[in-house]
Amino acid sequence: MDYVRWLRQHIGSEPIWLVYATALIVNEDGRILLQQRTDFEAWGLPGGVMEPGESLLQALHREVGEETGLAIRVERLIGLYTSPEFMVHYPNGDIVHPVTACFLARPRGGALRPDGQESRALQWFSLEELPSLPPWYAAMIADYRRNDPAAAFRSGAPGQPSRNPGETIRRLRARVGPATLVVPATSAVVFDAQGKILLQRRDDNGEWGLPGGIMEVGERIDQTLIREVAEETGLQVEPVRLVGLYTDPAWTFTYPNGDRSQPVVACFEARITGGRLQADGVESLEVEFFPPDQLPRPLDVRWRVRIEDAMARYPYAVVR
Repeated sequence: MDYVRWLRQHIGSEPIWLVYATALIVNEDGRILLQQRTDFEAWGLPGGVMEPGESLLQALHREVGEETGLAIRVERLIGLYTSPEFMVHYPNGDIVHPVTACFLARPRGGALRPDGQESRALQWFSLEELPSLPPWYAAMIADYRRNDPAAAFRSGAPGQPSRNPGETIRRLRARVGPATLVVPATSAVVFDAQGKILLQRRDDNGEWGLPGGIMEVGERIDQTLIREVAEETGLQVEPVRLVGLYTDPAWTFTYPNGDRSQPVVACFEARITGGRLQADGVESLEVEFFPPDQLPRPLDVRWRVRIEDAMARYPYAVVR
């Protein structure tokens, strides 16, 4: 929790997004592990905040180990839960818009024990005897019960930005300066009718890449994608599937002004529903559709990996 403490020292209790990794752990009897939390006294799933310098899966294993004593085997991403309907008001007054990745996992070792700091008690529950749960945990378990390999991302109300586009990150930077921030963001792989892929040439570095941008407090992350693609390319799109989550700290980068960000990127495949292709001249200098075998070069590896994953059409969302 060092990252959270550091952040709160700079911004106080005001609403901010934080990225969480949560485990829905199922044992051989089909029972789900719940922890009774020390902050709310409510039951929920184990997990916690991702720290700078670690990936989402590393955060998951660390948090589960700390809170439950268990080692786990991760099977798949159940879903991404980002609705403002799931905003958390902590007893100390802090307000968080969570960006939570929930993973299906199985125990593979360790000894079950509550840590006494975040977990007051731990218990295995059958699906028929679950206690009352906060709505975000209830949504995760409901998606688990659907048994769909495709990751969910539309749980909860879509919301709308509580601030003007770009204001969340600007307000943060005014308080913390160029320090490394874990930033939730989106990118879109948009195919046209001929299977060509939409790219934009960015204003900040002049390079080609996928359209997308940073999530604002108050909006669900698929709505971030819709808003950003419209702003940057002129096109209206609909996200149709979550291709993957890209969280490797190796992709931490420094902007030309010195600001450092570790992005947690939800990459979606999206289909065109309207609009007219046009660069905004602010974030996009050019926008163009390219055949997959004729993408511009050089094309950064972060874009190439997401495009390759989208074209592979896995039945599940990848996590890298």
